[in-house]
Amino acid sequence: MSESPHSAIAARPRRATARVLVGVLVAPDAASIAMPETFARWRRLTPLATWLPIELRETGHAGILSGVAAALDRVGMTPRQLILLGEGPVARRMLELALRHELPCGGIVAIDVAADALPFRIVPTATAIRLVVHHTDEGPHGNLIGSLRAADLDARIINLDLAAGRGAEAAAASATETFVLELVATIGRRTTDGVGNP
Repeated sequence: MSESPHSAIAARPRRATARVLVGVLVAPDAASIAMPETFARWRRLTPLATWLPIELRETGHAGILSGVAAALDRVGMTPRQLILLGEGPVARRMLELALRHELPCGGIVAIDVAADALPFRIVPTATAIRLVVHHTDEGPHGNLIGSLRAADLDARIINLDLAAGRGAEAAAASATETFVLELVATIGRRTTDGVGNP
């Protein structure tokens, strides 16, 4: 019996359909959240996710909402499949929109957000909240972190020490990566199972 000429050719692995969109909010004239090599690494680690920079023309609430809506339309995904990454003031606005239920999404990773108290009362949301903050003290209970911890939310917070200097950047990237990997797995399962409809 002769061997088929194709038996020595390895079958190409099929790429599974992306079930999660990771939208990275990019503000005009702002540094990118991730360096290209970090971004490429995160893409390799999350094969079931589509990564998309969301270039914001304007960084206010309306600009974030329109940028996210356009991104969802472009890739044909629903808000529950969306994980948003943001840094600095844009991340704070993204967080506020999610907590007000104005920006439905599966999860957010907010990096280096201001810890000032929120101007509104937090109500429960299905959106998973992940914060990477650069603060050594948490201040009074009424600040952002205290309010999030007191609320009935799926929220996790990593505090980084500003005194660490350059090490803080590496720690922030590592913490962000951990949160992104966790949320991609969680949101991917939710969308496959049909649960978790924020």
